Parts: sequence; structure tokens; C-alpha cells
Amino acid sequence: MSADDDSELARMLPGVKRLRSDRINVYQQRKTTAPERKAPARKVEAPVAYAEVALGARDSHFNSGLQVKLQRKIRKGVIRPEASLDLHGYRQSEALSELDDFMSQATHRRYRLVLIIHGQGYRSQSEAVLKPMVQRWLSEQAQVLAWCPANLRDGAGGASYVYLRNT
Repeated sequence: MSADDDSELARMLPGVKRLRSDRINVYQQRKTTAPERKAPARKVEAPVAYAEVALGARDSHFNSGLQVKLQRKIRKGVIRPEASLDLHGYRQSEALSELDDFMSQATHRRYRLVLIIHGQGYRSQSEAVLKPMVQRWLSEQAQVLAWCPANLRDGAGGASYVYLRNT
């Protein structure tokens, strides 16, 4: 373009200037906005009685070192239990003794997944007795890596899959 063309264009389009370069700088600094900060959640202290109930009311536990794929297989019942223990009709002390014996045999035989049938507590006079007791006992054991409610075919909420440490 010649200088005459530039002046003619400037007359036709007032306020428009000719670019010196037709390249675009893709690395130019862009304005970034900081993410909004949420106010920290206030801690509400629970009464002591609720804290005790909440401890036993947990449905499942998976050790943080367990792979997510393996957790999914356990939950879905893809891995079949190698042994099972039925605690229906036992009193708490009897059930605890049976559970301790069963788990020591299972670890001795190097079982990986076992099924514990504890019931849902529908026949209990107040609340479920064995289910929270079994769950609390399992959470205290070093050889237990994970436990969760069983699949429907194995007893659903009335039974638990227990994944054991490989010793």
C-alpha cells in the first residue's frame, strides 16, 4: 500500500489506525482472577452421646492404602468371600468370642475376603446390637484392611465383607 492509500483509508474510517505487524502475541499476559474464598466452616460440637453413636454407625471403612479399583470390586461383590461366619442368635459376648476365633483362623489360612453375617437388628427390642459391635471391633483390628456392607445376594446391610491383610 502506498501513502496515498493510507490517507484515503484514514479519511474513510476515522479513528482506525494501520497495524505495524499482523502477528498476534499468544503469550501476552492475561488478567487472572483469584478464586473466591469460602468462609471456613464453623465447628459444631456434638454431645457426647451422639459421638458414641456415630462411632458405631459407620457403614464401611477402607484403608487409605487400598487401591480404588480393589475397593470397587469389594463393594460390588466381584471378589467372592472365601469363608463366612453367621452370628444370628448369638449374645454379644458369644458373638465377640466367635468373631475373634473366626478371624484368627482366617488370617492363619491366609484368606483375603470373608463374609460376616451379623443381621440388621430388626428383631432387637431397641436397636441393632451385633452390627455396630462387629463394625467397632473390625475397625480396631490391625489385620482388617477394609469392611463394607455386603452385596444383596450375600445379605446386604445384614452382612459385611471384610478384606484382610496378606501376612
